[in-house]
This record gives sequence, structure tokens and C-alpha cells, in this order.
Amino acid sequence: MGTAIRFYLLAFTISWVVWGSAILWSSLEDWEPLIIIAGAYGPLLAAVVLPKLTGGAPYPFRRVASLRGRMRWVLFGGLFLPLVIAVAHVVLYRVSVDAVTLSSDPPWYFAVAAAPINIWLLFWLGSAVEEFGWQGVAVPALTERVHPLVAAGLHGIVWGSWHLPLFFVGSWKGGGQSVAVLYGITVALSPIMVWLTRSAAGGVMPAVLFHAATNHYTTLFTETDDTGLFRPPLTQSFDAIKLIIYLAVALVIVLATGGQLGPSRSSDAKGADR
Repeated sequence: MGTAIRFYLLAFTISWVVWGSAILWSSLEDWEPLIIIAGAYGPLLAAVVLPKLTGGAPYPFRRVASLRGRMRWVLFGGLFLPLVIAVAHVVLYRVSVDAVTLSSDPPWYFAVAAAPINIWLLFWLGSAVEEFGWQGVAVPALTERVHPLVAAGLHGIVWGSWHLPLFFVGSWKGGGQSVAVLYGITVALSPIMVWLTRSAAGGVMPAVLFHAATNHYTTLFTETDDTGLFRPPLTQSFDAIKLIIYLAVALVIVLATGGQLGPSRSSDAKGADR
């Protein structure tokens, strides 16, 4: 696990140093949103810098970002699966909490129409710069040493830990969720992301788009301003319902793949060489 450990240490160092500036110096309060975004680039920068420090091969952007032969997984991870999760959330909310009312002022379809743009922004401001490192370097390195399910679990814990400094940044404060919920979500999401990447023969774009789409689904359901989809927002029990759905999806994937979370490494390599 040497490569994975070195990668995690470098990614944490970059991100935590950047985020630490917002924690240590109150004068940077107005810059906190930009500092949060800049710190999120830690995994991507680590993926690029690590080979230069260790004398390894350059990061294979073209191979991991390629859509060739992977479009069905891109559509599945970026569109179909997030849509299923969103619909499941509405159903569970309606059954267990309260009635659901779509926004009429502004109309709910304004938020839906803006979704592709918002997901594209989230793609560049968070999900891509994370997953090109997490799924492009860290998880493959872990799966060379341990079972894919173990690798997913370990990564979920580390991924959650990476966010911890943000709980001390005023403009984030955990994104309104507790540390326990954060770990629950990252551990539940990790097998899904690993499965998407391995199924796409090592391509990270399905996981990147899934990450961006699920982040946006959270925004659509909880925002109180004119970017939200519901009035009132579905904030009551939101985290609990979201976590239940993520765990259910992860469990289905684990059972369906016999814990392998996708093809074997030999299959991954063949797919990547196409």
C-alpha cells in the first residue's frame, strides 16, 4: 500500500495546508469559499506531483478520462443512478416525513433546466479534482494489495477524514451534517464509486459525474432560495434518508458483484487497452 499511503499523505498535506489558512487566519474569512475550492484540488495535485517525486510514470490523464467504450457507464453513473437515488429520496420522504410540494415560485422546472450547468460547475469545482486522484490513483493502488471491498471501506474512511478541517471553516461547518453522517456517507458512497470506475475499465468519468450529480441533488432538495426544487425544502430527515439510500445502493452492488465491485484487475487492464 506504499503508493496509496504516499498519495494520501500528499493529498492531505496540500488540502489541509490550504484549508488551514482559513482556520488560522480570521482575516481570510471573505476568501473562505475560494479557499475551500482551492483545497479540494489536493487529490488532483497529488496525482500529478507524486510521480514526479517518486520517479514514476506521469499521471495517465488520457486513459482514465477517456470516454471511449465507457459511455453507457458515464450515462449510468452521471444520469440514471443519481435520478434513481433522487426519486427514492422523494418517495421515502413522502412516506416517512411529510407531503412533497414542487416549487411554483420560481417554477420547479427552472431548477431542473439549470441542473446540467450546475453539475458541470460542480464537476470542475469538486468532483473531478477529487476523483481523478481518489479513483485514479488511491483506490487502484489499494486494490493491488487488498480485496476491492476492503479497499473501498478503507478509502471511505480516509475520504471522510480528508474533510475534517472543513468543520472548522465557518462557511462550510460540515455542510450542515455531523461528523458521523459524513463518515457514513463516504463509507457508503465509496463502494459505489469503486464499482463505477472498475466497471468502466478504470475510467473515472462515471464516478466523477456521479459525485457531481449527487452533490447537486443535495442542493436541489435542501436549498431555501430560488435554486431549490421543493417548497418547503426537504431538510427534515434529509441526511438520514440520503444515508439509508446510499447504503442500500451499496449493499445491492456488493451482493450483485459478490463483493468484487466490478471486473477483475485483468479485465480492467484489457478494457483500458482498447
